[in-house]
Amino acid sequence: MSFGGHVNDMVNRIKQNAALKNARKRKFKGGNDYANIKYTKTEYDFPEVSEKELEKIKIKIRKTTTFERNKHLVFGVIIAFITVLALLILNS
Repeated sequence: MSFGGHVNDMVNRIKQNAALKNARKRKFKGGNDYANIKYTKTEYDFPEVSEKELEKIKIKIRKTTTFERNKHLVFGVIIAFITVLALLILNS
């Protein structure tokens, strides 16, 4: 009786998978480059800002965000108005 090579192919696949397992084990047992990375704390060089300048920066940021928020609100209202107007005209 001939199995057409199916059994032989299956045995070969099992051997290949076992070889792949060994290759994967080396990666996770310290054989990769990431296992040798030293963790050091990064130092940043932030500019020093006085309290008065910090308050000026905060006020400027608040003004710009308020302006942007109002601009988006006006734009949304205009789009909604145009949409409602278009629906009323099309339904007439």
